[in-house]
Amino acid sequence: MGERREEIRWLSQIREVVFGVQDGLVSTVGFVAGVHGATADNRLVLLAGIVQMIAGAFSMAAGAYLSTKAEREVVEGRVRAEHARYADEPYMAQEALLTALEADGLPRDKAYRVVKLISAERDAFLRTFREKVLGVGAAQERVPVPAALLMGVSFALGAIIVLAPYFVLAGYGALWTAVGLTGVALFGIGVAKAVLAGTRLLVSGLEFILVAAAAAGVGYLLGLLLPPGFAA
Repeated sequence: MGERREEIRWLSQIREVVFGVQDGLVSTVGFVAGVHGATADNRLVLLAGIVQMIAGAFSMAAGAYLSTKAEREVVEGRVRAEHARYADEPYMAQEALLTALEADGLPRDKAYRVVKLISAERDAFLRTFREKVLGVGAAQERVPVPAALLMGVSFALGAIIVLAPYFVLAGYGALWTAVGLTGVALFGIGVAKAVLAGTRLLVSGLEFILVAAAAAGVGYLLGLLLPPGFAA
């Protein structure tokens, strides 16, 4: 049972991986396409892409750290307040849990017996109260530093996939190869997400590709709008 809970907790981190890689792919391919539309200098495109990758990875990691820390602090504050309430007014907490169990479909008499049974064990009651009344489960308790590292590394991985062709190719060959690799990577992420979630593989994969295509197209068009010699 403990192993399955731990597995679900780790699977909940898929948000950081998918968001990080997807953003690294989409933002980098859009950025590279924009720079490519403004200049034909392969080295300049690659240099700008590397700078964008580093800055984006640190930005995403910092954002993940701050948002996760803020979320954790708010949730923990609410939990502490409810724990204090339980210590002062245990019957109010028991009534709240009873109501939550009824909302889950348990008849009142059976819900009452469950609450009465677990009320004898404080830790068991508080864990159940957190999950049923507050909606805070183990899968939602993300840790700021691992979340930040996971987000930053995932973003960099996505960006590297886009930039890789520029190390060996030039011109539109590099651009279209980067777009193609981005599409394949995004389709793979979509399929992997669908496998884990039990949803339709093709629809999920195409959804990710369409988002990338739109981002690359917008970036390239913006690059074409820049005045000649702007990136020289």
